[in-house]
Amino acid sequence: MSYAYGEQVEYEHSLIKLEDLGKLQAFSCGNKKLDHFFHKELIHEVNIYGIKEKMIDTDEGLPYKVVDKKTGDIIAVYSLAASGIFFEQTNHMQTIPALKIDVFAVDERYQKMHMDVESQEEENPDEHRYLSDSIMCDVISRCVKISQEYATIRYIILYADKKAKRFYERNLFNPFLEFMKKERRAEIAKNDPMYMALDV
Repeated sequence: MSYAYGEQVEYEHSLIKLEDLGKLQAFSCGNKKLDHFFHKELIHEVNIYGIKEKMIDTDEGLPYKVVDKKTGDIIAVYSLAASGIFFEQTNHMQTIPALKIDVFAVDERYQKMHMDVESQEEENPDEHRYLSDSIMCDVISRCVKISQEYATIRYIILYADKKAKRFYERNLFNPFLEFMKKERRAEIAKNDPMYMALDV
């Protein structure tokens, strides 16, 4: 199904389930490493006492899908995980509770889809709004709900791919401050740590 604008897309969020494996194969965000994860690793087989079982990878975060309600297609995948920001200043060290958006990816067919005609005709690119922005806003709202109802969370954090940094800046994420220490893991070594403070 073809859409002119994001406002035409009716979608819903829900947890990834084992039966989503087939639809995940059709999902592509254009990043080969992430696509491989979605196609081969997010739902994978394990051998338990000689019996092969499918399992969902939740090691790094709880995975969600965003589904086009008209087509049933997965249009975005993201995952959320408990985390923290390690603050270090002179003689003071503290871990501040945070929620991490470990993965955020939108299918190529839905990327750069303007929300409406006003966004498309706006000359200032900083004023453009896309479907991906709307989905990210929903994810942020989910994080705020968790912070208000379930657990103390002071920040939302993520590690942005260089190509996606402008997207996150547009959605009010900021680069880590000098006293915020980033994780030391090879898979995110080249990514930029970013945060959003929650005023809750």
